Amino acid sequence: MASATDVTVTSGRGVWRDMLREHFVTLDVDAESGDQFTGAVGSTSLGPLQVSSVRSVTQQVMRTDALVRRDGRRYLQVGLLRTGEAHVAQDGRACLLRPGDFVVYETDRPFSWGLRATPQLPEWELSVFTWPRETVRLAEHESPEITCRTLDGSSGITGVLGRMLADLLVTSPTVSHANAARLADEVGELVATVAAEVSGLGGGSGLHDGLLRQIDAFIDENLDDSCLSPTLVAQAHFISTRQLQRLFARRGSTVAQVIRQRRLERCRRDLLARGDGEETLTEICLRWGFSELSVFSRAFREVYGISPSDYRARARA
Repeated sequence: MASATDVTVTSGRGVWRDMLREHFVTLDVDAESGDQFTGAVGSTSLGPLQVSSVRSVTQQVMRTDALVRRDGRRYLQVGLLRTGEAHVAQDGRACLLRPGDFVVYETDRPFSWGLRATPQLPEWELSVFTWPRETVRLAEHESPEITCRTLDGSSGITGVLGRMLADLLVTSPTVSHANAARLADEVGELVATVAAEVSGLGGGSGLHDGLLRQIDAFIDENLDDSCLSPTLVAQAHFISTRQLQRLFARRGSTVAQVIRQRRLERCRRDLLARGDGEETLTEICLRWGFSELSVFSRAFREVYGISPSDYRARARA
């Protein structure tokens, strides 16, 4: 992990708000104690994943519609409460967190945190894990279903995930640049999987779910084939193209969209890899089934908001 800032302040609301914006997104804050804020924020990075620790006095933290429109930054975040008590609201739900519990939320929609210290401890403490939303394999229609649900950090599969996230913050693993990106992606996928299971998205038709898992595996195994298409996927599983599209419509996507997104994701990971020989953008995009560099570059910019070459340069800087 690479170190970032770790700053403690005793100042007014504006300074504290600016510090939160520097580490996360634009937020508004309001404290019971008035305009004086005492607190600290520290962040490290593991590939595209930012791992942060925040502590401060009792306060309300809000991201309104106006603030969402103002900066537009889109992240999937996990808040793991270490001390204190927290009330979180998003997507028409509210949940309560006790120490050890955690919650998933996203920054492209309004949310609020009510964070309270205890008589024994004058400050609450929160660990925040932040992924760029496009790096997490989660369908658009699934996002509002997994947010703002209390995930118990003491037992079951959520307890396993909670302990892993806590260890990630404490141990700060040292891994290569390429492996850091892969590890960040895999942890993000695990978060999405566990949250989906808790929210009930892991249920559904056993027959359809089993077939979709087979199709997902087939797509992943054949991304390097430039001929991969919905027709080829349907033929390989002895169903019609129309049946295939209906299966993917349940996820709010099409087969072609999934193939393109997964190809872009493989390319994104390779852009982060460092080796003895620098691979060209053309070599990377052709490896993962894109027909030519211009097609790849245009698709990459549409999804990630930046060109492949600029993405590589920014990551290495």
